[in-house]
Amino acid sequence: MSVLLVQDLKKTLGAQEILGGVSLRIAAGEKVGCVGKNGAGKTTLLRLIEGEETPDAGAIVLARGARIGYVTQRPQFPAGRTVRAHVESGLAEVHAVERELAAAGEAMAEATGEPLDTLVKRHGELTARMEFLGGWESERRVETVLGGIGLAPALWDREAETLSGGEKSRTAMARELISVPDLLLLDEPTNHLDLAGIEWLEDYLRTIHSAVLMVSHDRRLLDDVVETIVEVERGRLTRFPGNYSRYVELKEERYEFARREWEQEQDYIRKEEAFIKKHIGGQRTGEAKGRRRRLQSLERRSRPYNDVRRPKITFRRVERGGEQVVEAAGLSIGYGGRPMLAGVDVRIGRGERVGVVGPNGAGKSTLLRVLAGRMAPLEGKVTRGYRASGGYFDQDTSDLREDGTPYSEIRRDHPQMTDLEIRSHLARFLFRGDEVDRRVDRLSGGERARLSLARLVLTEPSWLALDEPTNHLDLAGRTALEEMLGEFPGALVCISHDRQFLDDLVDTILEVEGGEVRTFRGNYSEYRARRAAEAAARMAEGEHRRQAEEGRRRAAAEKGRRAAEREPARGRGPRNPWAFRKLEETIIALEEERAKLLDSLGSAEVYRDGDACRETQIRLAEIERDLGEKNREWEEWG
Repeated sequence: MSVLLVQDLKKTLGAQEILGGVSLRIAAGEKVGCVGKNGAGKTTLLRLIEGEETPDAGAIVLARGARIGYVTQRPQFPAGRTVRAHVESGLAEVHAVERELAAAGEAMAEATGEPLDTLVKRHGELTARMEFLGGWESERRVETVLGGIGLAPALWDREAETLSGGEKSRTAMARELISVPDLLLLDEPTNHLDLAGIEWLEDYLRTIHSAVLMVSHDRRLLDDVVETIVEVERGRLTRFPGNYSRYVELKEERYEFARREWEQEQDYIRKEEAFIKKHIGGQRTGEAKGRRRRLQSLERRSRPYNDVRRPKITFRRVERGGEQVVEAAGLSIGYGGRPMLAGVDVRIGRGERVGVVGPNGAGKSTLLRVLAGRMAPLEGKVTRGYRASGGYFDQDTSDLREDGTPYSEIRRDHPQMTDLEIRSHLARFLFRGDEVDRRVDRLSGGERARLSLARLVLTEPSWLALDEPTNHLDLAGRTALEEMLGEFPGALVCISHDRQFLDDLVDTILEVEGGEVRTFRGNYSEYRARRAAEAAARMAEGEHRRQAEEGRRRAAAEKGRRAAEREPARGRGPRNPWAFRKLEETIIALEEERAKLLDSLGSAEVYRDGDACRETQIRLAEIERDLGEKNREWEEWG
C-alpha cells in the first residue's frame, strides 16, 4: 500500500525550473534516500510534500488518514514549553488512541449483535494502530530518544526556546521520531548530531514503522538505512533500487547504456544523411527520399546527461618539514579560565592522518584551534616542528568577510594574482561567471565551504587542521575533498561526523570525551570495534564479579546456617585456616588473571591476531573451569 503518491509535480522559482513534472510513489514503511547536488531541489521537494510550499502544477496524494512528520530548518516552540513537554506532545495520537481503546472496551462489555461486531472491528483497528505507534512503551521511549539524540538530561526541563540552534533542531526531531508518523520527512538529519547520535539515529530509523524520505549527504547512513534512492537532477527525479552504493553503480551503468544507445543512433543518422546527400537527385532518388522521410519521423534520443562537475581541489606545493609536525604537552584548554580538557599530550608526525571524535561540546573544536595556533592554551605548551606551516578550516567559515565576494576574498590574500588566475582558480571550485561577484552573505553553506577551501589551498600548508570540512558539501564535493586529502602528503588533523570520510582517510583516532583525550590506532571502524570490545569486556567482568559476590554471600549464609546446626559433640575439630586462606588467594589470583585476559580481548594486538585471540579464549575457558572448582570448594568449606 502506498503512503504517498506524487504526480507530475512542477515548481519554478523565477525563470528557473526547480522541478519539472516529477512523480514519486512511497510504500508504507519504505525507507527512501533523496540525493542530488546542492540547489537541485531536494529540500523544495520535501517542503512541497509537507505543504510549506505550493506546487505550480501536479498532485500530492497521501493515504487516507496518513500523518506526515517534518522538521523545519528553523523550528519554533510555544512560549514556556520545556524540552520534555515539547517532545511528549508528539504522543498526542498515542493518548487519543488509548482513550478510544478504553471507550471501545467499555462499550463492548454492554453491546450485542451487530453493534458488538462493529466495536470488535474498531477495537482491532485501534490495537493495530497502537502497535504501529509503539504506544505500549511510548512513555519509556521519550527518555530513550532524548538521550539517544544527544540532549543531556540537564536540558530536558529547560524552556525549548532558550536552546541553541542545534539543540532546537534535535528537540524538534525527537518529537517527530516519538510521534511515529506514517511518513517521516528528514532534511539532513545528521547535521547537528555527534557520531554517537548519528549511529543511534541510524539504528532507530531501521526499526521505526514509518515510511521515511530523507535528504542526506551521509553515505554510511544512506547505505545502512535506505532501500531506495531517488535522485533529483535538472528538474527530474530518477528512482534507483537499493542503497547509496548500489545507486552509484546503477547510475554509471544506466549512463553507459544510454550513451552507447545514443552514439549508435548518431552513427545511424550520420550514415543515413550521407546516403541521402549522395543519392538524392540520382538513380536512387526514390530510396534516398524514403530514407529521408524515415529519418524525419525518427524520434531522436536526447544526449545522455552525466554531470561530472565537482570542485577540483589540488595543492600547488606542500612544504616538506621535519618528522615532528605538532607536539603538545600538559595542555589545559578552555574559556574564561575554566578548563574543558586538562593534562593533554598530543604528538602528530609528518604524514600522519588523525581523526578527532567525541560528543558535541566535549572540546574537539577548541583542541583543534589550540593545535592550529588559533587559540592559546590555559596551561601547557604547543611546539610546532621545523618548517611546519598549518592550514586551518573553520566549520563556521568565520574568516570570510560577509560584505566580500569570492573574487575579493582571493584578491585580499593574494594581490599578486592576475584577474585570469583568480577566475581560473575559483572556477575549479565551481564559481563561474557572475558567481565570482556574488556577496558572501548571500552564499549557501556549501558555497561558503567551497570558497574557504579555495582560500585554504592557496596558503600551501605543510599540514592541515580541518573542523567539519564536509558539513555543507554535497556528495560530489565530499568526494572531491576526499580525493584531494588522500593525495595530500602532509599531516592531517580532522574533526568529522562523516564515518565513511574517517574510514577512508585516517589512521589514528583522538577521542575527546569526559575531559580527557585518548589515542587509538586505526580508522573509525577499527576504533569502534575496539570500544565495543572494551565495553563487552567491562560488562563481562562486571557480571562475573556480581555473580562471584552473590555466590560468596549465599555460601557465607549457608556456612553460617550449617555452623549453627552443627553439634559440638561430634568431635570434629576446626579445619586448617592456612589452607582456607590459600584457597581464597588462589580464587583471587584466577579472577585477576581473567580480568586481564578479558581486557586484552579489546586490544588491537589480540583481536587482530587470530592465533592470539584463540589462545586467550582457551585460557579463559581453563580459568572458568578452575574457578568453578575452587568456588565450589570454598562454598563447601565448613
